[in-house]
Amino acid sequence: MFSGKINTEKIIKEKNIAAQGLSKKTIKNINMKKLIIIAIAALLVTAAIVSPGMKKTQVSEVNKHINLEVYKMASYGSPAYENTTATLEVTIVRIRGNQRDTAFQYKFQPKQLKDFPDSNQPMVQKIIIPNVNDKKEKLEVYYKLSYDANGSVLNFLNTSVIGKGEQSGKLNIQI
Repeated sequence: MFSGKINTEKIIKEKNIAAQGLSKKTIKNINMKKLIIIAIAALLVTAAIVSPGMKKTQVSEVNKHINLEVYKMASYGSPAYENTTATLEVTIVRIRGNQRDTAFQYKFQPKQLKDFPDSNQPMVQKIIIPNVNDKKEKLEVYYKLSYDANGSVLNFLNTSVIGKGEQSGKLNIQI
């Protein structure tokens, strides 16, 4: 029933068009042009709606701030520590997927243990790692603390992570 109605309407339209003197080929061209115009308009509207959303998904690069605080936990005034020094090496690695790049590396000069500051007045180093893609990258902070007592060396290794969404980190290094 429904398909019969459509055929009847189609026949009536074709008769009206024939009465106007237009060929079927001309009608198809007009219909095709209308279809193309509608498709282009739909694409433009879609692009206008999606475009502001795409700007929000652009890379969000931030500066990550890391504060290193180095201090001694004891007075080290005993003669046993007189010739003992400590050396600190800090490395910050930028990680994106499986790719690892060194973003910062610093080696502090060796110091006698008694010469390091107390915890109430630590030695502070502020580090800024610029242009970190906060959605895809994280930072790993490695430090190696080496004690040297008359040629006998003892190494301590430690790692801290500044992950996605964290704008800053603080690393307390106790000597």
